[in-house]
Amino acid sequence: MTIDYIVNQVEALIKKVGSRDPYVICNELDYKLHYMDLKQRLKAYYFYQSRINNIIIDENVIELFRPILIAHELGHGMLHREIAMMSGFQELEVLEKRSDKPLEYEANLFAAELLLEDGTVLNHLNEYTFFETASILNVPASLLDFKFAILKSKGYSINSMQIAKSSYLKEEKGAYEISNEPTC
Repeated sequence: MTIDYIVNQVEALIKKVGSRDPYVICNELDYKLHYMDLKQRLKAYYFYQSRINNIIIDENVIELFRPILIAHELGHGMLHREIAMMSGFQELEVLEKRSDKPLEYEANLFAAELLLEDGTVLNHLNEYTFFETASILNVPASLLDFKFAILKSKGYSINSMQIAKSSYLKEEKGAYEISNEPTC
């Protein structure tokens, strides 16, 4: 699947629903969101069963990360439903660029295009650094790096930071609340 194809799919989705908000999109397209205690072993996954699109989110993930995970799983639902009819997408490695994991790469591109509007990203980059922009937009730097790849494909003179790695969200401790209780 090409970046252009993914961008066109996201644009059509936004036009159809009238929003970039993954919660609104799930509601409008009748995707069922489920929150379960996945014991911090798995942050999210998508599955399709009995003509129902389902996205499971670890209830322990903080609110800030949930839209990113939902957008990524929507990417699987929109781009890879046929594959998901046979098995769910278990997100052990989200936000990766490895060429041997093209479905994850495509879902990450989908999430970046959905959540990060071109103009907003470019305006922030005129005033702030790459990492400041990611922080202001409340997204992991890796997701912004995927958006850079999209912007470059659209003809913008922009270079990827090459920081997105396979284990980013898996290893991201900031996805969960930090307990103030001492551990023994």
